[in-house]
Amino acid sequence: MLPCVYQGGIMKELVLPAINKFGQGCINELGKMAQEKKLNKALIITDENLNKLGVLEGVYESLKAENIEYVVYDQVQPNPTVTNVNEATEMYHSHRCDFIVGVGGGSPNDCSKAVGILVTNGGDIRDYEGFNQSKNPAPLTFLVNTTAGTASEISRAYLISDPERMEKLIFKDINALPYCSFNDSNMMVGLPASITAGTGMDALTHALESYVSVGAYRLTQELSLSAIKLVFENLEVVCQEPQNIIARDNMIYAQSLAGIAFANAGLGLVHAMAHQLGGVYNLPHGLCNAILLPEVMNYNKQVVGDLYAQITDYLFSNNELKQDEKADYLINEVRALSEKVNTKVTLSSLGVNKEDLAMLAEKALLDGNLPRNPIQPNKEDIIKIYESVF
Repeated sequence: MLPCVYQGGIMKELVLPAINKFGQGCINELGKMAQEKKLNKALIITDENLNKLGVLEGVYESLKAENIEYVVYDQVQPNPTVTNVNEATEMYHSHRCDFIVGVGGGSPNDCSKAVGILVTNGGDIRDYEGFNQSKNPAPLTFLVNTTAGTASEISRAYLISDPERMEKLIFKDINALPYCSFNDSNMMVGLPASITAGTGMDALTHALESYVSVGAYRLTQELSLSAIKLVFENLEVVCQEPQNIIARDNMIYAQSLAGIAFANAGLGLVHAMAHQLGGVYNLPHGLCNAILLPEVMNYNKQVVGDLYAQITDYLFSNNELKQDEKADYLINEVRALSEKVNTKVTLSSLGVNKEDLAMLAEKALLDGNLPRNPIQPNKEDIIKIYESVF
C-alpha cells in the first residue's frame, strides 16, 4: 500500500521508489543490490555521449563485481522517441534480460520506464499514454541520475516523443515506478556547464510550478520551498565550479525535493508550453523551461501573487518590500539567475518559427500538465507568452 498523507480530512498520496541512494560512490551498491534480488542480466539504457565519455564505468564495474551480465542500448535521443523504446524493448527480449538499468538524465531514464512497461505489457507504448493505463508492473528498474534537474529517477511519470504526431506523450503509471534511484555526485562533475544550467533551471521550474499547482498541499510546498532555496544558493556556484562536490550534492538534494513535490502535486503552464517546443523542435527541455518560467510566473501572478510573495519572504527574509512588490521581485530574481547561468535566450535564436506559435499554443492547451496550473489560459494568452520570449 502506498504511504498517504492526510490534510484537512482529504487523502493525499506520496509516491516514491522503494529505495533512494545518495552520495559519492553510492553507485557501487548497484551490483550488490541486483545480486541480492537474484537478477542475472541487465539491459542498460543510456545515450551515446555518456557512454563515450566513460560516465558508465562505475555502473559496469559494480555489475561485473557481482558477476552480473549486461547489454547496452546507447541510442537514446535527447527527447526519447517511440523508436528508441521499441529498439530497446527488442534488445531486452532478444538478450533475455531480467532487469533494467537506466543511466543518464531525463531522456534515458524516461526511456527506461517506457521500456519496462512495454516489456511486461506488450503492444505499442502509445497504448499506455495517460494515467495508469498498464496492467502489469515493469521489471525491477534501477535508475541512475547523471544530471541534477529532471528527477525522472524518482518519478512514475515519463515522456516519450512521437515524431509522427510531433508531440511529447505524457505517461504517469504506478507500474513504471523505479525500484531504486541513485544520485552519485561523482558521476556529475564532468557535466558541461550548459547541461548543468539547463537541468538546474528545470529543477527550479519543478519547484516553483509545484508550489502554486492546484494539487499542492503543505508537504509538497515545504519540499518546493527547500528546493527553491537550494537552487538559488548553488546553481550559479556549480556552473562556475563544476568540481565543487558540496554544490553538486546540494543541487542533487534540490532536484530530488522538487521532484518529489511535482511528482505528487503536479506542474503547470511552463511544462505544457515547453513540451511542445521539445516535441516539435527537439529543443532541450530544461532550457525551454528556463526561457518560459519568468514569463509564465508573470501571467500566473494575477491569481497566485500571494504565494510568490511567500516564496520571496522565505528566500529573502529581511526584505522590506511592500506586499504587492514581492511577486515581481521573485520573478526578477528568477530572470537574473537565468541570465547568470546563460539560459536567458530567445526562441528565435533557437530556430523556432513565429508562424508556428499558434500551433504550439493549440498543442499546449491539450498538454496533461495544464489542468494543474492555477489559472487556465486560452490560446491567445499562450501565444502572447511565446511572443514575449521570441
